[in-house]
Amino acid sequence: MFRWLASILAFCTLLCGSATAGPPIARFQSALGDFDVLLDPEAAPMSVANFAAYANRGDYAGTFIHRSTTYNPASIQIVQGGGFMLEGNTIYNIPAQAPIVLETNRSNVRGTIAMARTSQPNSATSQWFFNLADNNALNPGTPTGGYAVFGGVLGQGMNIVDRIGSAEVVDATDQLGPVFSELPLEGNSLIVFSDIRVEQFAITNLMRDADVLKIRWAQLSSNTPVRVQRYQRASPRSLLPHRHRTLASRKKPAPEGTGFGEYLVI
Repeated sequence: MFRWLASILAFCTLLCGSATAGPPIARFQSALGDFDVLLDPEAAPMSVANFAAYANRGDYAGTFIHRSTTYNPASIQIVQGGGFMLEGNTIYNIPAQAPIVLETNRSNVRGTIAMARTSQPNSATSQWFFNLADNNALNPGTPTGGYAVFGGVLGQGMNIVDRIGSAEVVDATDQLGPVFSELPLEGNSLIVFSDIRVEQFAITNLMRDADVLKIRWAQLSSNTPVRVQRYQRASPRSLLPHRHRTLASRKKPAPEGTGFGEYLVI
């Protein structure tokens, strides 16, 4: 479970039904389906701000997954995007802003999103990747120096990320250049995101009954997703390094003009 939830518990007595701004959510929209990523500004404030700036400028609209390592079980298991966009039949680089400082406060476990970079620690710009497995080699304290995890996929969104990871991988070096040597294709098509946007949500109510915590959140814009997320409370074993907890979600209707979700800790 994300460390931001611990912060919510710390100020839960202060909520008393009033709206409090919560962590941002990124909505990824693609032909394979839409999914949500809960960002973690507590663990990686610069990475979240950097990603949100690219997203909300519209820089990620039309971008595609240009790298997948899942064809090689001996490799790290990631799918990577955020560097290139497709416009018509032409591929363009995303204009890179200034690189950011490396933040390594979370592990690269399955379901997390992290900033991609060069071999230089403080070189991340627009590119990011999803961890499809517990990639221990990318954690701090390893020869890689660690990669900045700044969020995690919510609910059944991992079904879509896994589908991206299961796409055929081709070597398009001769056609497009060496950066596309591990290019995933769905059929014969690139895996394109029509848009990626970051929104805030607000906590409007918090209730606790025995070991169940219910948090209601309201949309702060028309783009905020409406979902119900359920999280299983971590047992002592699941707090060991390199383990992750499974998530499940279902959509819940909301009154016209409103949106809300409940995060349950069981």
